[in-house]
Amino acid sequence: MKKDTKAIGIVLFISIIVLIFIIIFFLIYIYWDYNIKEEIEFIDISKKQGQIEVFNIEEDDKQEVIEVAIEPIKQIQTEEKISIDKFYYNQLDSYSKLIYESIEEQKESIRTGTQKIDLPSSLGKILEVEEEQQNARGIFTNAMNAFEYDNPDMFYIDMSKLVLFYQKDVLGNYKIYLKCNDETQNYFIDGITTKQDVDNATAKVNLTVQQIKNIIQNKNFNSEYQKVLYVHDWIINNTKYDETLDMSNRSNIYGVFEEKQATCGGYAKTFKYLMDELNINSIIVQGKATDNNKTEHHAWNYVKLNEKWYGIDCTWDDPIIEGNVPETTQILQYTYFLKGQNVFNENHIPMKNLLGTNTILSYPELNIEDYVV
Repeated sequence: MKKDTKAIGIVLFISIIVLIFIIIFFLIYIYWDYNIKEEIEFIDISKKQGQIEVFNIEEDDKQEVIEVAIEPIKQIQTEEKISIDKFYYNQLDSYSKLIYESIEEQKESIRTGTQKIDLPSSLGKILEVEEEQQNARGIFTNAMNAFEYDNPDMFYIDMSKLVLFYQKDVLGNYKIYLKCNDETQNYFIDGITTKQDVDNATAKVNLTVQQIKNIIQNKNFNSEYQKVLYVHDWIINNTKYDETLDMSNRSNIYGVFEEKQATCGGYAKTFKYLMDELNINSIIVQGKATDNNKTEHHAWNYVKLNEKWYGIDCTWDDPIIEGNVPETTQILQYTYFLKGQNVFNENHIPMKNLLGTNTILSYPELNIEDYVV
């Protein structure tokens, strides 16, 4: 009887040892599969591929629009349903909103320029089927475009340098994230390489913005109209249009605030940024505009005054001065200042979709007549 008990104990002991080895081996395999195996590049969200040509809209030859088969967002029928605080966000589908929200939640870590931007594992559902990967392309492009349009303060991020990676472990769980591509050491705009550079650049922007707000306060500009007029004039008086298209920051607010040169994207983003700072509803609009029988990709703004919407184009109100004229000379004009649809819509046609996708956009309807002081 004792021999039988001893034999059973030995067998049980060996079985436990074998089971432990199996569990250890399984855990090591899972760890390797999930953390050590080579990363799989799913999609390069790159300007080279025409996915996110954000506000470099002066370069017509790069305006590749990729049709994707994602379900279009239903047209918003009434202005009351449009939240201007996150105008583009509120027109995204649920998947694109998850991506947008993830980027927004990691704003502080993004300032390092190298930190991976983790995305919800639930997005794995759109990566599982090969046929759905084209849909995923549109979903990610939507989110990246919308985030850039809604957040001009994140000017130091170059979305074209972000690449989407994903991993799938043996249990079917996804690890999905964005990080800089293999050609760059970070996902900052050119000229910024460290978090300290970001802090310095944003400090310069904040200083200029505070100076503008102080002037508005000291001049006792209490009405929204006075504030909008001052911002319109300040942008024009302090910005030169970059005809060379060589300025790396021509399409963001840093180009206006610090380098004093920009293209239409920089003008429009700066106007929205300052309106946000002054708590005045405004949005960035992009589309096509026609001047002297020439139609081109363009960006401008809509702004809300006295519960009505009006169009503003700071770029076209800032004429290019030719001839032997001092660099500081500025000519203010108001051809496209607070215009209603009867005037503005004659030569400004908003883009119906987010760039690179078929997501339908709904814009506030402009007042019929121009703003009257």
